[in-house]
Amino acid sequence: MRRLIVGFIMMLAFYSSAIAQKEVRQIDNKAFSFGEKITYKVRYNLYFNLNVGEIEFEIKPDAEEISKNKCYHISGVGKTYTFYDNFFKVRDKYEAFVETQSLLPLVSTREVKEGNYKFNEMVVYNQKKSKVKTSKHVKDVPKHTMDVITAIYYSRTLNVADAKVGDKFMMHTFIDDSAYYVGVKYAGKEVIKTDAGKFKCVKLVPILIKDRVFKSEEGMTLWVTDDENHLPVRVESGISVGAIRADIVKYSGVKNPVSSKVK
Repeated sequence: MRRLIVGFIMMLAFYSSAIAQKEVRQIDNKAFSFGEKITYKVRYNLYFNLNVGEIEFEIKPDAEEISKNKCYHISGVGKTYTFYDNFFKVRDKYEAFVETQSLLPLVSTREVKEGNYKFNEMVVYNQKKSKVKTSKHVKDVPKHTMDVITAIYYSRTLNVADAKVGDKFMMHTFIDDSAYYVGVKYAGKEVIKTDAGKFKCVKLVPILIKDRVFKSEEGMTLWVTDDENHLPVRVESGISVGAIRADIVKYSGVKNPVSSKVK
C-alpha cells in the first residue's frame, strides 16, 4: 500500500500538464453520484450452490481533485468468506479516480491476491493525448479508454430506453497492459428476485475478452434495474470450471428512487 501511495504521487507528474477532462467529452449522468454503496453475495456452482464471498462497490462520499479535475473515487472490493479461504483465498481491490463530467479515469489501481497469485498495478491516463502510463512504459491507447471499474459505471449511464434486442454499446477498456474493444448487448427485460427484493430489470450481455477464464465473448449476463439508477442486480457467468453468480444484497446512497423494485 505504501508503494502505491508513493507511486501515485510520482505518476501524477505525468498528468499535470493535461487539459481538464471536461474538454474531452461530457456525459449526462443520471445514474449515480457520491456516497453510493452496493454489496453483492457471490455464489459458485459446480454441482450445487456455495456462498463463497462478497463484493462491495462504493463511490466515496466526497470528491477528489486531480490536476484541477473533480473526480469520483470509486472502489470495488472482493473477498472470500473465512471458510472458503481454506480452499482459495481472494482479496481483490480495484480503484478508479473518475472525472465527473467526462466519466473518464485519470488513475486506476488493482491489488489482486488470489491464492498464491499476487499482482499490483497502477495506470495513469492522459485522455487528452490518448496515452496511459504504467510502471513499465507510456503507451498509446484509443480515445476515451477506460479501466474496468470506470467501464462498469459508465455502462450504467447508457440510454437503452429505445434499444432493440441485439443492439450493442461498445467502448475501449485497458486491462493487463492492453486496450480491448468491449461492450454490452441489449437482451430485453426480465424480473429478477434477489435477497434485496424483486426488481424489474434490463438484461444486458457483456461482450468480453475470450480467454482461459471466459468460454466465449458472451459468457456473462448482467441485469440492471429498469429505472434511472441502472443498479446492477445480478451477474451470472459460465467460467472454465462451473459457474458463478453475484446477487445484490443491500444498497444505499442511490441517486434516484428505486422505482423498479416490485412491492
